[in-house]
Amino acid sequence: LLKGGESVNFNLFDLFTQRKDASFAYDLDLIGGQQTQVYLKQYALNTCASFLARTVSQSEFKTKNSALYYKLNVRPNYNQTATSFWQELIFKLITDNEVLVVQDDTGDLLIADSYVHNVKAVYPDTFSGVVVNDYQFQRVFGMDDVWFIKYNNDNLTTYTNQLLSDYANLFSRMISFAMRNKQLRATVDFSGVTSFDSQTPKDDANGNKKENPAQKFIDKLFSAFRDNDIAIVPLQKGIKYDEVSSQYSGADQAFSDITAARKEAVDSVAEILGIPPALIHGAQAEVDQNQQELLNFCIAPLNQKIEDELNAKAVSQSSYDQDKVTVWGLNKPNALNLSDAIDKLVSSGVYNRDTVRSWFGDDPIPDGSGQKYYITKNYEEATKGGDNDDDSNSN
Repeated sequence: LLKGGESVNFNLFDLFTQRKDASFAYDLDLIGGQQTQVYLKQYALNTCASFLARTVSQSEFKTKNSALYYKLNVRPNYNQTATSFWQELIFKLITDNEVLVVQDDTGDLLIADSYVHNVKAVYPDTFSGVVVNDYQFQRVFGMDDVWFIKYNNDNLTTYTNQLLSDYANLFSRMISFAMRNKQLRATVDFSGVTSFDSQTPKDDANGNKKENPAQKFIDKLFSAFRDNDIAIVPLQKGIKYDEVSSQYSGADQAFSDITAARKEAVDSVAEILGIPPALIHGAQAEVDQNQQELLNFCIAPLNQKIEDELNAKAVSQSSYDQDKVTVWGLNKPNALNLSDAIDKLVSSGVYNRDTVRSWFGDDPIPDGSGQKYYITKNYEEATKGGDNDDDSNSN
């Protein structure tokens, strides 16, 4: 340790040859923090994927096949509800760029953790080595036996990989700087101790190492300053404690810079996925416009991918008209918001009520009256005309 005004010529070789003069010092543990590597890729991707998973999981999968409806909307398997199942499926689809769903012998729908995709040129693809929760299926699944949804977003994969290589080290450096802000820095001078050798731990009779007295003192000193608001530590004879934190003149790393770096990473991934970044961060500005953009350009295409796969694999060609699946998510139009437009379309005779009901995912009117066309503001049948004044012509 240097004392005021003294200068020392440092020689790396001396560090190993002067063991006798400071033998105990090289046995002491350095007190410091472990640098944490923060991967922005996973943080940004998981944040956006979780947001989409929560949004899509609120969808309703409408079909007239009651057994299929129950599986899709109530209980896909013994261990998951429909909400948790669809959240996991969407999260895996976004983060892995694809997802595989298989059906076991009991008819349960299971999301595969890992599998081998055997791509064929002419024949249907197959999937082998399918693993679900540490259980590996021994059979090989054909493409017609599974649901296989591919996100096909190469931009997302490319960007997140680049993000990891370009920004992870920078972000970790910012964290490291921030952790050193206001850090307690001190030196302990043992030059007054009469014998350094007395501080060197000796082995006991069984050859076990004894605790180093100097290290024990430093540990207690550090714990006192770390754990107590007010710390008073008595110094032993010949030991000098000198705090040097006040001498640090480096610029502090503002925590807001770290937050801004994380936010920028999330915003970039959100834009690739079609999510307005303001919705991710809960901003209140232009909420309606951002929500509509999310539903139109992100949720609707994602629901369409799922709908196409379900109709291709879960519904036979012969029963398609009867059992086809329609996904109604948050992008489902609100009938109350469009009531004025509905009134004009029906009262003008352009569309009948069953057609309008189908736009909102509702079934036709059972008695068939929804197939009739109406005209005028009084909703008389088109064949009867409007209001009559005595024997005058119909409106």
